[in-house]
Amino acid sequence: MSDLTIDKKLIKSILHSMTGRYLVYAIQLISMIVLARVFTPEIFGIFAIIQVFAVFFALVSEMGFGPALVNETNISKNMRNGIYSFTWILGVVVAILFFALSPLISWFYNNEIYQLLVIPVAIGIIFNTAAIVPLSAFNRDKKFITIARCEGVAEITSIIVILISTKFMDPIWALSLKPLTVAFIRFILVLVSSSKTEIGMPSFGKELSSIKKILAFSKHQAGFNFLNYFSRNLDNILVGKYLGTASLGIYDKAYQLMRYPLLLLTFAMSPAIQPVMKELKNDLHEFEKLHNKFIRYVSILGLIVGFSIFYLSDYIVLFLLGEQWGEVSPLLKILAVSIPIQIVMSTSGGFYQAAGRADLMLKCGMFSFFTNVTGIIIGVWTNDLQLLCWAIVACSFINYIQCYYIMGRSLLPSGVFNTLKNILLTLVGVIILFIIVIN
Repeated sequence: MSDLTIDKKLIKSILHSMTGRYLVYAIQLISMIVLARVFTPEIFGIFAIIQVFAVFFALVSEMGFGPALVNETNISKNMRNGIYSFTWILGVVVAILFFALSPLISWFYNNEIYQLLVIPVAIGIIFNTAAIVPLSAFNRDKKFITIARCEGVAEITSIIVILISTKFMDPIWALSLKPLTVAFIRFILVLVSSSKTEIGMPSFGKELSSIKKILAFSKHQAGFNFLNYFSRNLDNILVGKYLGTASLGIYDKAYQLMRYPLLLLTFAMSPAIQPVMKELKNDLHEFEKLHNKFIRYVSILGLIVGFSIFYLSDYIVLFLLGEQWGEVSPLLKILAVSIPIQIVMSTSGGFYQAAGRADLMLKCGMFSFFTNVTGIIIGVWTNDLQLLCWAIVACSFINYIQCYYIMGRSLLPSGVFNTLKNILLTLVGVIILFIIVIN
């Protein structure tokens, strides 16, 4: 298949993915604007703690099965149903484990409320896990807009449920219903809609051993996900413990705003990269050619976004969060330095997956884990949220170079030098933005 054909397919797939994700992100943005005016930073801080652990147990239950199913060439009906049954069993087991460990979470943060807050969140994990197979069916078919419709309806429903619930229960309990509502509604919608996909709607099956067929790929993906979780969430765990829930509420919102450009750009593109680029995994020269072209455009886009977020941070915080969140702005200015790097680097996973080299992605994740954990511990030890943000920026810079060094050395045929040359524009731009910030 010619490069031109793949080029057009990638662009079309990315446009569909971005269109779908933008629909979801727009609704999520409205949700944040509304809820930030309903709940205080301390309420968000308490909820952020339980969400950190919920993300971990969700990763345990996902086990990298999603990308592995997308990467699989042929999926029979028996295989589909066997894996679907396995995800239900795994989801229930993980939810029970999450609940069983809730006393430990309450002890660590010296707050018994977490023992009960775990319940709705743990139930939500079951439905998220059960949705893996139908969601993978849509991703295989590149039906990203259909996924977005389901997630958009789920998000809107959760907002309505929360706003109604605040009239009948304590705010923190009303907020805890959000992940459960989103997970349940999304599961129902994607399951029913998956009947129109190539592999069809899954049902319960007996061949649980089918899971073995995708473990070779998923084990590397799962390993990367676990390492990436700790490197990205240890800051929330430690800030909540040692700096307090109010500080966590402020920090979490700054980090969330920093990540929105990633969500709007690379996270919206990433689902489209793997199913298209995997067609070139046996022709690495064409693979590299298209990768480099993609990186050049994304680098320019990342720099524009990073500089814009820095200069507009005060207005962004005021408009999206309101006056009570004024302490978020200085943190967002610092985190903006890392935005160009993170926008480009966030797309690298899709290319590693498409080439069938989840092992290399795991290697990158191991390095990032150690740098991020070191940086976060140092940042929290200073008891200063701004220094913590600078530590995260420094780690992102180091991880960026490492990620593309490995790609150039072990995947792309032109080698390390040419690969690093393609990311030089972003590095120079970030250094300039750093100088502007510190002055």
